Order: sequence, then structure tokens, then C-alpha cells
Amino acid sequence: MKNNRYLTLACAVALALTAVNWAATRGAAARGSGDDAYAISGGTVVTVTGATIPNGVVVIRNGLITAVGANVPIPADARVIDAKGMMVYPGLIDSYTSLGISAPAPQTQGRGRGGGPPAVAGPAAASEEAEPPGLQPELMAADELKVTADTFDPQRSTGVTTALSASRTGLFRGQSAIINLGGDEPEKLILKSPASLNVGFNTARGAYPGSLLGVFAYMRQSLLDAQHYREEWARYNRNKRGVTRPQVDKSLEALQPVINGELPVIFWAESVREMKRAVAMAEEFKLKYMIAGGTESYEIADWLKQKNATVLVSLNYPQRPANIDDPESESLRVLRGRANAPKSAGALSKAGVRFALQSGNLSRPQDFLANAARAIEAGLPKDEAIKAMTLYPAQILGIAEQLGSIEQGKIANIVVTSGDLFDKKTQVKHVFVDGKPYTVKAPAASGGGRGPGGRTPGGGPGGGGGMAAGSWSITISSPNGEVEGTLTLRQSGDSVSGEISSPFGTFPVTGHISGNQLTYEYTANIQGEQIPISASGTIEGNSIRGTMSAMGTSFGFTGTRTPR
Repeated sequence: MKNNRYLTLACAVALALTAVNWAATRGAAARGSGDDAYAISGGTVVTVTGATIPNGVVVIRNGLITAVGANVPIPADARVIDAKGMMVYPGLIDSYTSLGISAPAPQTQGRGRGGGPPAVAGPAAASEEAEPPGLQPELMAADELKVTADTFDPQRSTGVTTALSASRTGLFRGQSAIINLGGDEPEKLILKSPASLNVGFNTARGAYPGSLLGVFAYMRQSLLDAQHYREEWARYNRNKRGVTRPQVDKSLEALQPVINGELPVIFWAESVREMKRAVAMAEEFKLKYMIAGGTESYEIADWLKQKNATVLVSLNYPQRPANIDDPESESLRVLRGRANAPKSAGALSKAGVRFALQSGNLSRPQDFLANAARAIEAGLPKDEAIKAMTLYPAQILGIAEQLGSIEQGKIANIVVTSGDLFDKKTQVKHVFVDGKPYTVKAPAASGGGRGPGGRTPGGGPGGGGGMAAGSWSITISSPNGEVEGTLTLRQSGDSVSGEISSPFGTFPVTGHISGNQLTYEYTANIQGEQIPISASGTIEGNSIRGTMSAMGTSFGFTGTRTPR
């Protein structure tokens, strides 16, 4: 009787425009299967490491890719994602962020090495107080993560499913963690910790180090202190009797894997001067290192190749200051640097430098792909751009056995898009992180005017106070066949409300519109079952096309606005 009830629910939910194939899901449960299985079918699969597969199938079970190919059988218990006409990519990897980490509260500097010019006394001179924020290499990003279910919605909406995260401020920015951008507890998201020691060349206002020269002096002294600390403890451990025990220093202890070449250092360096100083320091102390930023690396790409450097190229390109009074007052070098920044990735690729692309903490996550497209226009081959956001960062960060390509046995971080990844019209339709599907939510509006991130002013096509307003006749391609319904929407600014109707009831809808991108959600009450449903679509005139999602299954819908 229970299974019959669920079969009835399945039909009712489909007719209520949820488009969820409950019969298959409940059937699997009745057979005693505890697996969480999905099949992405019919899309063009960009494996990255192998051939691109037209009309391919990717099977996911328990968070892993279990099969990929052109003629892969779909398991009977798998929830099928129809990807016909779409592209299937590995989840993108952002190799330098501060995602999930709150900015530290300002604090007064202590009396230790961060409070004044450092002494050369070694461990015996260790501070009695902890170093202030920004000068603590022992801080672990894994301990600072604060994540909710929707923390990473903006990144997932652009196809980013994995990131290296560390504090964005200070000189010693602590030890980073590589995380999957899911909605679980932080400890379940961590792939690798620590992944690197992150270092910036920030100067401290009103305190030491207050200049770029002081920053390098402080950093060099810290590494010398770490070497001295290592030697002191090595001598003590060889003969402890009759020898005063060295004082423990957390900061110097944290630098031991760095000076021993076990933990890489990521130097944030944008200018040619900063990059050359960072490389010189790395060579002096025989550090395993990478450069992040690399804004001016187009100028020294061949030199970076000679140094066997690895560069995590920032896509946060320089922009003209918004409050500049006289644009003509900017120097030619500044203007040239701004124009040439998108050329860096292509120059590094041509020179054979090991590199990856990263966001540089862009304020608008959607610019990650848009600015990668600018790099392609400036000379970076498209296939290299894809690898620089998937396979290359996975290799550089030591997680290529888990991520970076669509291969059997790897973690199921997968992105399904409506078209070519770098086409400005392309939309992310489905995102899987650790084999779990996440609803794609359109980025919030960031300003007025028509176009991406803006709101269409005045009444949209068809009138009614906005682009989304009106009565829409919708057809859903559900597993039970095509289903007809009516979506009635009202628009106030960027907010949308209304109701969705079917033969089985009418349910209130709330949503948002950004440009011509509509998202909405509602909860269907079917025979006492509360079923959350979300949808996203693109409005073009009096037509809409998009995707509905519920209970981990998504598929398309189309609609037309009813003339008044």
C-alpha cells in the first residue's frame, strides 16, 4: 500500500509541475538500494584528459564517477538528467580565494616579531604574546571555515565547485585548505589541509613592516629564525641531558614544513618587481613555491619559464578607479598595464610556464568566466583555458587523482551548461558537488540598466510592470510526458511573486529577476507531502525557456506569455 501511495504521489507531483520522477526513486528505495545514483545523459562530455564525447553518459554513484562514455548503460535506479544539446564539464577549480573565511577583526600589534624590527636571536627570543593577525603562519584555514547551505551559491552558479581558500589579508596569511563548495559541514568539504602557506606583500599601516622593503626584510628574517629554530631543536634532540630546552614558538614551528620543502608557499605578487623578489627569496631558502596574481607576468613569461615557476593567474584585472576626477591624469604605464593584463595567461601558455587561472577574489563571481573569455580573446587557446580551470589547478595543487577531469573513479564535481563554457549567453544548468546536485541560483543584480546584472527598466515585453510580469502558459518535459500549467507572475523591481497552477492545485511562488534571468521557487503540498521546487529560466520577449529542479532531478520547460 505504501508503494502504491508513492506511485500516486509521483503522478500528482509531475502534474503539479514538479517534474520529479518519484516512481523511480521510490522503486529504488523499495529494492533496498542505499546508493545515491545519477546519470547525466545525452550531452557533449568534455573529459579534458581524453576525447570529447558527443551524446555521452556520465554515471554518478555515492559521490564518485562510476562510468563515462558514449554507450554506457544507465542503471535502473539512477535519476536521469537530460543533457541533450548541452555541454558537460568537470567542475571548475578556483586556485586562490578566501571563500568561507571571514575577515579578521582589526587588532593591535603585539610585542613579538610583528611589533617591531625582528631580532636575530632565534627561538630564545620568541615572543611571550601571539603574533597579530596577518603575521601568524600557524593559522589554519580549515579551522576558520564557516559554511551554510547557500554560502557558495554564487560560485556554483558559475560552475566553480572547488577552491583553495585562505585569508586574503596580511603578510603571513596562514595555511590554506582546498575545499569542495558544497553545503555540508566544513569538515566534510575539506579535500586537503594544509595545502600551502599563503604569503602577501601587504604593508602594515602605522606599524612594522610599513614598506615593501620592510615586508621582505621581515619575511626573510622569519625564515632565518625558522632555520635557527630547527637547528636549536635538532641539537637538543641529539643530546637532551644537561641542555636547556629551547622555547616553543608556534609561528616558527609552522614554518618548518615550508623551509623543509614539504609545504609549498604561494606568494601573492602582481608586479614584475614583486615576482622577481619572491622568486629570489624562494631560491635563497630553497622553497617549493608558486606565484599568485601575476598581473604583469606577460612582461617576463620567458624569465618565469627559465625559473621553472608556477603561476596562478588572477582574473581580477585592474580597473579604472570609479572616483577618479581626471581620467587623463593616469600614467601611460597604468593604462598599458590595465590593457595588457588579460594577455598574461596567453603569454605564459606560449612560453610553456605551468599555470592555472584563479579569481583573485572577484567581487562578482560571474566575472570568473567572463574574464577568462577575455584571456582567450587576448591569445589564450580555448582548450588551454578549460584545462587552466580544471586539470592544471588539480595537478598543481596535488588533487589530480580526485578532480580536474571527467574520469571513472574521480569525485563527481560536474557542471552542465547550455552551451560553450565561455560564450556570454551560456547558462549553468546543473551543478554536482561530491555527487550531490545543487540548485543553480542566478547571481544577484548588481546595478541598473539592461543587460547582465542589471534590471530591465520600465515594462518588459507584454507590459505589466516588468519583464517577468504576466500569465505564462508553461509546458514541462517531465518523465511522465509533457505537462501543461499556468505561471502567473507579478514584478516589483527585481522581486517576483505570484502562483503556479495545475489540475492538482495552486501554489504561491516567490522569485527574483536579474536582467532577463528569472529564478523562482515554491512548495507543492501533494497529499500532505511538502515538496520544494525551484526553477530558473531565460526570458526573451514573450517566451521563456529554462529548467525546473526538485528532489535532485532537473529537466526543461518552455513557456509563452498570454497576451492581455
